[in-house]
Amino acid sequence: MAHSSSRGTKRLIIAGGSLLAVAGLVTAAAFTDFANLNLGDGTDDSGVGGNNRFNIQVVGTDANGVPVPGEWQEADTAAGVNIAVPGADLITPGDTVSVDIPFRNESPVLSADISFSLQDRPGYVSDAAIAAALRYTIQLDGTDIVTNVAQSAVDDLDLGTYLTGTQGTLTVEISLPDQGSAAANNALQGEVSYVQAHFDATSVQP
Repeated sequence: MAHSSSRGTKRLIIAGGSLLAVAGLVTAAAFTDFANLNLGDGTDDSGVGGNNRFNIQVVGTDANGVPVPGEWQEADTAAGVNIAVPGADLITPGDTVSVDIPFRNESPVLSADISFSLQDRPGYVSDAAIAAALRYTIQLDGTDIVTNVAQSAVDDLDLGTYLTGTQGTLTVEISLPDQGSAAANNALQGEVSYVQAHFDATSVQP
């Protein structure tokens, strides 16, 4: 009886193995499917990015630093680009000089939140007396933003948000007020203030 039971167990094991083999064949023959979605703006050849180039520009200048209306430049280095302010080198107490600086958002799609500051020119040290004496008036498209203030007050002035392709004109007026006496005025002779006009921009989704 024990011998007969052993053969029956073997037959069950063989039958179980056959069932597993059949199940494996069924799994290998199962149906398959898939789906692919190309991430982008919904058009052919688009991807993530591409239209995210962000760029502002300021008026172009010639070899002498004179603004050239209709021409544009990046001026995106710490050293900056020279721009001529007529009479700036000859300024004396009681004088005011100025320059117009067109700027624009040259980004293809993104808007630009633009601000403006006056900062010390990197690598140069101003004479303290004239730097403290100078006063600035900043106008945006003919409207005063700040009037007759020290350099330190021209800091992160909000020029607004500019859509792609739009532009504005910033006017920087520099005044050297009369210091109240001949001696105080004469003390400014030969002194120089090194100032850099700084435009800063942050991208904004249109």
